[in-house]
Amino acid sequence: MSKDFSLDGLFGVKGLDVLITGGGTGIGLYMAKGFAVNGATTHVVGRRRSVLEEAKATILKLSPSAQIYIHVADISSREEVSRLISSFDKLDVLINCAGIVIPDTPSTHLTPLPELQQALLSSPASTWASTFSVNVESVYFLSVSLLHLLAAAPAGGRIINISSIGSTMSDPNTHQPAYQASKAAVNHLTRLLASKFREHGVRVNAFSPGYFPSQMQDPNNPKSMLARAKDLVPLKRGGEEEDAAGTAIWLASRAGSYVDGQVIPLSGGREWA
Repeated sequence: MSKDFSLDGLFGVKGLDVLITGGGTGIGLYMAKGFAVNGATTHVVGRRRSVLEEAKATILKLSPSAQIYIHVADISSREEVSRLISSFDKLDVLINCAGIVIPDTPSTHLTPLPELQQALLSSPASTWASTFSVNVESVYFLSVSLLHLLAAAPAGGRIINISSIGSTMSDPNTHQPAYQASKAAVNHLTRLLASKFREHGVRVNAFSPGYFPSQMQDPNNPKSMLARAKDLVPLKRGGEEEDAAGTAIWLASRAGSYVDGQVIPLSGGREWA
């Protein structure tokens, strides 16, 4: 049997049904653009209808014929997730991108012990509960709830989880321990789900973005990691829209069909710098 080594054959996503949580802004929107412009039927999920409508308009400007659909849902609510799932009868790719970060009191390794202890203990229980509910539990519940549709996908289902380089980096200057711990949990959950789903033809992978323009990283804030990327990142820049979209398309396409249970850094080398 002859092999198709064309770009469309290897990286084509035309005709796929793709669902992206957190698809209205940031990395989620970048991936939505990539899939929709390249012919995938793209569903974006978010809490704010106005944001989703703006994202849809942005994508239609790029590609007026794009098949783009919006769904308003809070994916931290199992009831709303169940309602969302009921509107689907087929799915090829699930991308779990929705996430939150709630910073705590700043501290570093140079903070005197009493102040350090006080800063770390000030992290409220609600921060941990909310962060893990959105960043971890929703990934688990949505992935498992859609398993029957993904398993029925003609070329096998694909799940792509969005982690963070904060899941593996131990930078004492950060002050978001709940967020970093939740993303470390996403990494292991990715491997766990890959092992659970492998007999049903569903691949599960994740990638860990570094500094990308988003609600978490404001390029106009000179103190943000993104604004300092030229100095912090070995490749001397922050992530761009095409970097996120291209990685997701690779994992969703035939080009990435031999990748399973992996967490791929997408940070310009920052995770080891």
